Parts: sequence; structure tokens; C-alpha cells
Amino acid sequence: MNSVHHAEKTRLPTARDFYDSDELFLSDEEKMVRDEARKFVKSEILGRIRAWDEGNLAPYAKGEDLTRDIARKIAGALSLFGATLPEMGKYVGESDFVLMSPAAYGAAMREIEYADTGMRSLASVQSSLGMFAIYSFGSEEQKKKWLPSLYHGEKLVCFGLTEPQGGSDPANMKTRAEKVSGGWVLNGGKVWITNGFADVAVVWAKTDEGIRGFLVEKGTPGFSTRHEVKWAMRCGTASALSFTNCKIPADNLLPKTVCKPGQDLKCFLSCLSEARYGIVWGAVGSARACVEEAIRFSKDRVLFGKPLAAKQAIQSKLVWCLNETENANLVAIQLARLKAQGKLHYAHISLAKYNNVDKGIQIAQHCVDMLPADVFTFEAYDSGRHLRNLQIVKKYEGAHEIHALVVGRTITGVSAF
Repeated sequence: MNSVHHAEKTRLPTARDFYDSDELFLSDEEKMVRDEARKFVKSEILGRIRAWDEGNLAPYAKGEDLTRDIARKIAGALSLFGATLPEMGKYVGESDFVLMSPAAYGAAMREIEYADTGMRSLASVQSSLGMFAIYSFGSEEQKKKWLPSLYHGEKLVCFGLTEPQGGSDPANMKTRAEKVSGGWVLNGGKVWITNGFADVAVVWAKTDEGIRGFLVEKGTPGFSTRHEVKWAMRCGTASALSFTNCKIPADNLLPKTVCKPGQDLKCFLSCLSEARYGIVWGAVGSARACVEEAIRFSKDRVLFGKPLAAKQAIQSKLVWCLNETENANLVAIQLARLKAQGKLHYAHISLAKYNNVDKGIQIAQHCVDMLPADVFTFEAYDSGRHLRNLQIVKKYEGAHEIHALVVGRTITGVSAF
């Protein structure tokens, strides 16, 4: 067997995809999706994201306008919303729909979060939480009413699960839905709901028979929202949703969330698994953006007669960051392969989120440490924003410590919750 290494078949590795994983593991169609997402991010987001993060939303009047416009553009340029749902063509037109593989969808999430976590979160909530819930648990009438406009970005959906008393224990939710003549009456509240101004909310509430999912349309009497002011993911909107004797029609119950006792948690947890899958890929994008920024700066900045890149301490940090970024990318690719084969378990996703987001934070922190003091301004660099944003990602969609308990229970057979 000839084991001689032919130099002409190799190329000099670069910081972006050092192991050439995309070339090895992505199909031509998947790379096309990646490239389109990369082009979209460059033309529509990268040049404006620092200003948006600072609060200068021009040309938009408010955050909702920004989110709605970006959603329409994502839908138009990438056809990303609901793209992994096998029978979406039935609702949006077979000729208009192309099913997207898990790897293609993940690569798009990675490229979007290269620009900003809030932009990726917009897409994740629309596609993997809201649309997935309606597609998986809705009636045919509900799917026909909502999926086409959500797919095209004409309308937005949010996902109301987290409550003030603690997001890590959703079975302890206090929001109630009481069955009345002609429908349901909701009372309670949700917090930290991305795109809470949406046209329709998927709301999870306790009934006498267990937790159920409901569709609550914007403008329904008794339904109100209040937007939060945040120091991270500032270009997106998070809201508190309040329900006070909010009556909705009986047809607004998601019928397939009616489960046997003890099985009602599985419905919304399956939605979270879909969204967490995108998070695993997105964290790689944030990390890559930070590493590439630190490399550029270290080569340009001259101290004591030498570029920073000539310092051993800087190279050691850069290599550690690159190594962890590439490891995280390989984790994301393996999840895509498992998902495509129908073998992806929620514990796989928990360990991947546990690793990729936490490593992303460490990478962003190292890169912030290597950059000058104006990294703490809005105008100069991106690594500080990625560091702020990833702190939220570590806490949402299952806190870091909760995912450790999920994996711990899986490998020991003993619950520590």
C-alpha cells in the first residue's frame, strides 16, 4: 500500500475550517446552502450589526421592524424557515419547497451566528420552535393557516414556555388553561420570550389533564406583552407575555399535545431538542468570528517592534481557541450525521450544547483578552458582543448545569434532578 503523502494534494490550512471538514463531510448542495448563508450575512448583517447592537437601529424605527425585515430577507434568500420539515411542501407548494438536510440547516445556523447570536436565535425560534410545534402537533387547519406565512417570513411566531419562577423546571409552570364553553381561558405569564411581539404565540399551559400547547394570536383580549431591556442579544427582542382571562377558541388547542398522563412534557421538549441542535452549530459560528478577529488584530498590532502574533503567549492562546473551535465544529457535524440517520438522542444534543456553548464563551473571553481596550465599546470589535451573547445562550434552551444532569442521568441511569 502506498502511504506516501503527496504534497500537491494538500493545501495550507486556514483558521476557518482548519480540518477542511465542510469539504469532507458536506455535499455540494449543503455547501451551496452554506455559501448562500455566508453571502447573505455579509450583505445584510455584518456591516450593520455593531450599530444595531448599540441601539442605532436605522433605518428601522424599532426592534420589531428590524426583526421582521430580517426574517423576510432570510426567508427570501435562504428559504430556511421550516426547511427541515419533510412535508412542508404540502402547505407551501411542492414546487416552492426544497427539503434541507440537517447538515445544510446547521451550516446555515453557523454562518448566521458568525454575525450575531440574536440573528440566529430569530431563525431558530421561527423555524425550530414555533413552526416545528405547529407542524408536529397542530391540526391540518392550523398548519394550513400558519405555516405558509411563517415559511415566507410574512408572519412571525414565538414560543411561550419559560416562566418567572424558573425555566429549568417547566413541569412546575403556573400558567393555567381552563376549559370553558366554546374554548379555553388562559391566566399566567411567560418571560424572556424571543420575538414576543409575534403574530402568533405557541403557549404551553397546565390544564386539569396535563400540559397542553395553544395558539394565541396577537391582539387577543387579555394577552399583552412587555419588552425587556438587555445587555446581550441587543439586536433582538425578548418579552414577557401576560395572560389575564385570555379567552381563545377551542380550535386553538394544538390537538396532538393531548397526551397520556406523564407524557405531556415530551411535546415541548421535542421542540427544544430541535432548537438546541441549531444552537450547537451556531456557537461554532460565534467562536470562529472571535478567532478570526483575534488573528487579524494580532498580525496588525505592533508592540515593542514586533507584531503581537510573534509572541509565544499570543500564538498559544490562538491555537487553543482554534483547536476548541474545530472540535466544536466536528461535534456539530457528527450531530448532523446522527440526525440524518434518525439516531440522534436528546442526550447527544445536551452534551453538544454543554460543550460547544461553554467552549464558545471561553474562546470569546480569550479573544477579548487579546484585543485592546476598545473591545469594550460598541464600534470597534465583535468578540465582546459574541461573549455577551453566548452568556445568554449558556442559560437558555436548558441551562448549562441542567444539560450536565441530563447527560449524567444518561450515563449512570440515576437522576440527580
